[in-house]
Amino acid sequence: MPFASECLEIAPACEEQMLGREGLPLLGEAGIFLSGLSKIRDHYLIRRNRPEFHILMVSHDEGGALLTDEGEQAIPAGSLIFLPAAVPGGLKLIGERWQISWILLDDVPRWQHLHRLGHRIWQGDGGDQLYHLLSLMQGEGVRSPLQPQLLSLLLALLERTLQGEVRGTPELRLQALFRRVEARLDEPWSVALLAEQMACSVPHLHRLCQQAFGMGPMAKVTELRMNKARQLLLYTNWPLGELAARVGYSDGANFANRFRCLTGQTPGAFRRLGRKPFATDMQTL
Repeated sequence: MPFASECLEIAPACEEQMLGREGLPLLGEAGIFLSGLSKIRDHYLIRRNRPEFHILMVSHDEGGALLTDEGEQAIPAGSLIFLPAAVPGGLKLIGERWQISWILLDDVPRWQHLHRLGHRIWQGDGGDQLYHLLSLMQGEGVRSPLQPQLLSLLLALLERTLQGEVRGTPELRLQALFRRVEARLDEPWSVALLAEQMACSVPHLHRLCQQAFGMGPMAKVTELRMNKARQLLLYTNWPLGELAARVGYSDGANFANRFRCLTGQTPGAFRRLGRKPFATDMQTL
């Protein structure tokens, strides 16, 4: 169902750096209309009923929402977002600020397969790489002799980022989700939050985790936290309270109890035994 009215409202306070096919014709030859890095604040509202291009976007923090005919959906930090061409869709600032990277892809045969994605929000591995690569392309400028090589990298990264999602394998998306969890173990993860980032129901997330890992989602989070805790106990001298906070526990006592229940050792005993030197009582020949 189309929007009652279309609009493109971007407040003057928004900061945008853009690189497109007018300045760099190579982009147009590759089916890329425009790319950009944006810091959004004050007001941002876009509604299009039949956009002429696909939008791939990275949300670097919270603050934005995806608009579709089904309503408004908040976009989590670290998400990848796709809006297909020729389908009503839009974007909106719902927080104080929002930082995004984005690419507009022409609706040409090269990207025809992307129509099957529909509107989508997912957690993937390509967001940071896209940001850094777009930043590098912006910094190099249109006259840089490196632009052809950077464009080749961009196309390869787009292929990798989007193809996995086009194939639609939940296992790949689940693995990407828990790689992200592993990088942010200090955050207060919950089943509801994991399901939201996976864009599925809590029961479905449980089924996927049982199939992939043989355990529930929070048990997987705990496993990742304990694996990281073992590394930190062996290779750092951090106090227990600091170490506990790094792996998502509110205090050292809570972490120590959990660690002992799962490993049969206190954190201190694990650290001492793990660092015990090997015996060296070999006779000299």
